[in-house]
Amino acid sequence: YDGRLRASYAAYNHLDEVVAAHSAVLEPSGARLYCGFERCIRIFDVCRPGRQCETRPTAATRKAREGQRGIISTIAFAPDWSGLYAAGSFGGTVGLYAESAPGCIAVLGGHTGGVTQLRFSPDGRHLFSGARRDGRILCWDVRNTCTVLGAYERAAPTNQRIGFDVTSDGGALITASADGRVLAFDVRAATSSGSTSAPEDG
Repeated sequence: YDGRLRASYAAYNHLDEVVAAHSAVLEPSGARLYCGFERCIRIFDVCRPGRQCETRPTAATRKAREGQRGIISTIAFAPDWSGLYAAGSFGGTVGLYAESAPGCIAVLGGHTGGVTQLRFSPDGRHLFSGARRDGRILCWDVRNTCTVLGAYERAAPTNQRIGFDVTSDGGALITASADGRVLAFDVRAATSSGSTSAPEDG
């Protein structure tokens, strides 16, 4: 691979105008590209460049009470690619979806700002979500989607996307913080008993 453009994919709105994706990620097999737009996810087959795609609405209308409203700002897949994936929106919600189901399985609230990042734990049982203007990273049990297992505090007072990640063994959550620190949380206690632990400064 020499860095040249190999393929491009374009999405169009109802006026046949090109619209930009707000998020994009390859599913684990690498065969399809999932892109987030306002109230929908569009899926491109990487072997078919161009405008052909599958559109999956996350909410029927802008004011719909059911489903997930807002711009889909981040997408994450369960690591075993069981068909489960999550989408975060600037509306402040996280939606759980499955390849085998036509719509949203569950909508998770709890954030005070737009969701900017999602990460599954390596075993796929837990989902971590972070948002802008929200100082908490929430840990969800995807087997019991109404349960928040832990909330991990960091400084995130702006609209800037502040990143975090989970270690390969699933034992620690590492996050940047707007106050100039890197924080490390032991998440094993929360994912086993529902409690949280204090961070270690980095």
